[in-house]
Amino acid sequence: MGKNTVSFDFRDSRVVVTGASGGLGSAIAAAFAGAGASVALHYRSGRDRAEAVIAGLPSPGRHVAVGAEATSESEVALAVGRVREWAGGDGVDVLVNNAGTYPASPILELDAAAFSGVVDSSLLAAHLFTRGLAPLMAPGSSIVNVASVEAHRPARGHAHYAAAKAAMVQYTRSCALELARLGIRVNCLSPGLLWRDDLPAAWPTGYAAWTASCPAGRAGRPEEFAAACLFLASGSASFVNGAELIADGGALCVSPQDPATWSAVR
Repeated sequence: MGKNTVSFDFRDSRVVVTGASGGLGSAIAAAFAGAGASVALHYRSGRDRAEAVIAGLPSPGRHVAVGAEATSESEVALAVGRVREWAGGDGVDVLVNNAGTYPASPILELDAAAFSGVVDSSLLAAHLFTRGLAPLMAPGSSIVNVASVEAHRPARGHAHYAAAKAAMVQYTRSCALELARLGIRVNCLSPGLLWRDDLPAAWPTGYAAWTASCPAGRAGRPEEFAAACLFLASGSASFVNGAELIADGGALCVSPQDPATWSAVR
């Protein structure tokens, strides 16, 4: 696997990443910090994990961990206040809405609380942070919403998650339409399967099916998805607005008639 050789310059930029104590969120935070940004890492309950991520970033003293239940208007408002104090008069340059959960549940066992819990943790959280932080963002700023390839091809047991991510794509377009007057670009990243070290053992059947049918033959590394976030937030994407960038190794290109697909799902 080749290494990413593209570099972006985010020196003097202030970046907020929600859900930054998890695998993908921490990789996104690390990528922005590595590109020179000061990063506010939002977490829901993983304070120790968020602070451990900060300790491993370049110049850890310029970053901050901000706790909040992302589905609570009052807690997000407090988090926005903390970000405002941290950023000072410079405001926020980039917001990455990455928070979310994805427990599996068959549709006939999926009650209202479980359904809304997944939808709210992703879609409502993105809205609350967007609404709260957009007033702190100057023209030229950028928002990146993290959706999923399941917005286009749902997995069994993920009706709530797939619905939330499909809505996230359309929410991104709505934000791009309305926030353009403020000079804020809003785009969406839809990752495919995210690699983690225990993935083959934790999900052997699903992992085997993905690698057999995906043209890339593997899951995506967290740093690859993080690099896509940097691109969307950077000046290199200055005329990209309301777009969805799918990073899935070509998985959505595979036809259901492809023999590899049928052998993978049997």
